[in-house]
Amino acid sequence: MINYISDKEALQSALAQKGQQSQKTFEVALSTTLDSMSQLATFVANSPDVQRLMNEAERATTENSAGNVIKPDDIRALLYETVSPGWQKMTKEYQVRQLHFHLGPGSNSFLRVHKPEKFGDNMDNLRHLVVDVNRDGQPRQGFELGRVYAGLRGVVPVFSFSDPQKQVGALEVGTSFSPLIESLSSAIGYEIAIVIRKERVDAAVWKPPTEPLTSECGCFVEASSSDNLEDVLAALKNKPEYYPTSGGRTIILKTRSGPISLTEFALRDYIGIRDKHEPPLGRVMIWQPADYALQGLYRDTWVNVVYAIFVFILIELALYFGMHLATGKLEATITSRTRDIRTLNSKLEDLVNKDALTGVYSRRYLMERVQQELNRASRGEHPAVILMLDADHFKQINDNWGHQTGDSVLAKLGSIMMEHARNYDVVGRYGGEEFAILIPGANEKMGYQIAEKLRIRVAEGIKIPGSPDSTITISVGVAGYKKGYRQENWFAAADTALYAAKRAGRNRVVVSEPDGDD
Repeated sequence: MINYISDKEALQSALAQKGQQSQKTFEVALSTTLDSMSQLATFVANSPDVQRLMNEAERATTENSAGNVIKPDDIRALLYETVSPGWQKMTKEYQVRQLHFHLGPGSNSFLRVHKPEKFGDNMDNLRHLVVDVNRDGQPRQGFELGRVYAGLRGVVPVFSFSDPQKQVGALEVGTSFSPLIESLSSAIGYEIAIVIRKERVDAAVWKPPTEPLTSECGCFVEASSSDNLEDVLAALKNKPEYYPTSGGRTIILKTRSGPISLTEFALRDYIGIRDKHEPPLGRVMIWQPADYALQGLYRDTWVNVVYAIFVFILIELALYFGMHLATGKLEATITSRTRDIRTLNSKLEDLVNKDALTGVYSRRYLMERVQQELNRASRGEHPAVILMLDADHFKQINDNWGHQTGDSVLAKLGSIMMEHARNYDVVGRYGGEEFAILIPGANEKMGYQIAEKLRIRVAEGIKIPGSPDSTITISVGVAGYKKGYRQENWFAAADTALYAAKRAGRNRVVVSEPDGDD
């Protein structure tokens, strides 16, 4: 029982760590998207033609505009014609969904390039980014609801061409969450959903959104990479109500399609961050199947039961031998029983330490060996590297050819890694399709050479059954031991290098960057 509780706590801790990593990855991707929107807005706002026309628009809409020759509708048409070519390019190459010109003070819509027939409305109570930029001339970025859709927006001031010190309005460039979570989900292999409180959406938009509201939670699904989100939300209804925080949480959740590891954290809009509003606008949900992790917990529990039986048998054997000590058959009996015990012990060790599907070592055994190597390396100048690797586009393999084919690919990958490893290397299954290899005595250069040979061997040696043209490849991250490393530092460095390999195009090896001052 004690071992079961300990194993369960270790499993929860490992899943929480993975959840924190996925949250950090999401936050970095979100920040990068917002920076892109701000850069595009700055590029358009610095156009001399845009600056001249916005200056005319500002003049034409003031009280003293009777002497203006150009009417606001004519200026609007000229501005649309000026930015339209660039708008078309931004929608195709950067998934931009919104290009919106505002006049101050506050937020007065002058031209929605994405919806030119809608203009003239005041949005001071919605577009706090624009209101603040028109107030102090400082660029801003963030997530906000809008009349047409919710968006990730970058807002910059527009200045007069003839008088660069005079601000004549603000320009807003925005995209939605959908392209962000689709690309991120594909890269990290997790499902992602953005869920917003229904009452906030109802208060903001002109008309109800075309996307369905999720009845299970009374919320609005802004974006989702999964068809099983309804199952997840239905399962959450059976849990105590949770108000997401910035720190988030990771739980194991049983859904109709199987157990998952779910990470949730708060989604805050611009004004929520600025004014520290509670509760948050919504939540970000990131999850992946947890079948493998729970199977490991159940297997460990079963092994503990077997060990208890094994100890009981040993006690019974000891009593038996004591009673027959004088019979002359003791030596032969002991030899036979010892051989049986050794065989049983060997099988038990394989059950505990080996992954049944791939034949490589289990995660627990891998972590024990890594800790031993850390202890050895910290006492002297003994180099060692960890390779983190996984099969590229493995989710597509399962989706296109089925999970049995996916299991076959993982089994073949495990066989190749074991053949490729030296006697004292440790090949372990880190989780799902992700593996780690501990290579004692090797520096990062040697680790790169070993990883590159393995990458080539996998590309040449694994094919999809019945589809010989379909090649399986792997991406590998290499991290050498650095002084002061703990387990989490070492694996995080290798994991970061692995994701760098995936971002660089997959089917390659990337060595971890130096730690700088560390």
